[in-house]
Amino acid sequence: MGLGKNFVSVLVLFTVIWATFLVVSYLIAITIFYTLEYPQMMSSMSILRVIVGLVIAGGWVTAWYKLTRFWLYRILMGKKET
Repeated sequence: MGLGKNFVSVLVLFTVIWATFLVVSYLIAITIFYTLEYPQMMSSMSILRVIVGLVIAGGWVTAWYKLTRFWLYRILMGKKET
């Protein structure tokens, strides 16, 4: 691949990661911050909201890693994953 095509591919990868980061940040905000704003809720619901927020964040990191690995090996390098 040429340098220009690699640059565009990496730029698209960063754009996808940034867009998903914004979505995940919003999802975490509506789960965790709601718990902080309304402390009179049942504590089990508060704990569940925090766990859901952490699962969303962990899932995003895992998906980001897999997407980056796929992108680097298959698209930029033109090779299969090992």
